Amino acid sequence: MSFDLWVLATDGRIDRAEVAAMVGRCEGGNHVEGELDERVVGFYEKLRARFPDHPPFGNLDESPWMSTPLGVGIDHVSMCLSYSERSNPAIGLIWELATEYGLTIWDPQDETAHRPVAGPSRETVAAWWRDLLDGRCGPEETHERVRPWVEETPEAVDDPITAMGIQQLYGASGSTRALFGTWLAHGERYDADPDGWIRDRHLQAVQAVRRDQGPDRAQALALQLVARGELSTDDVAGVPGPTA
Repeated sequence: MSFDLWVLATDGRIDRAEVAAMVGRCEGGNHVEGELDERVVGFYEKLRARFPDHPPFGNLDESPWMSTPLGVGIDHVSMCLSYSERSNPAIGLIWELATEYGLTIWDPQDETAHRPVAGPSRETVAAWWRDLLDGRCGPEETHERVRPWVEETPEAVDDPITAMGIQQLYGASGSTRALFGTWLAHGERYDADPDGWIRDRHLQAVQAVRRDQGPDRAQALALQLVARGELSTDDVAGVPGPTA
């Protein structure tokens, strides 16, 4: 058994219908004329260096390809892979290279389009803050910088301080210098005691629910956090119980 994957050079926001149409044109032989997209070239060269699609193939029992050579156009690479464990390393590399080159992965089995991204580092987000504060980037440009990690792939950012900074920049409008200082202080606190910082954030969430929605909702949230192991019973001892 086999399955197909496509990697395509697309720009802007991912539109599933547009990606599907692009693949359809390629499958129908209606290829776009022009120069090779350097992103596709880099992807293909690194992929075939690890998993050759031209002789010599090496050990064919370890090759992920069910059809060779791969289908290569100026803006895409199409691949037919073995539906078996031997394709797992190739799938991992395809995803890694698509992330590196900013390419879109099309899965024709379920007709889904993904553009894997690597989340920015905390240092990068700090540089974006300084660009905004020093006038090198305006609020609109800053908003667009961070938008993908808010609207499309927030799961790509696994550092909570980085995620906090991205969310703040996403909504930044007026004076942000004090907010930047507070964010840096959060980073220092988290680095010194990650568990303590996370516990404090959970307790602040409980307190906010109590203020805005009442003690019954606050205790319900506190009990959920205890059940998930994110707070202890001692942490929430001061949260009032349901009203009579």
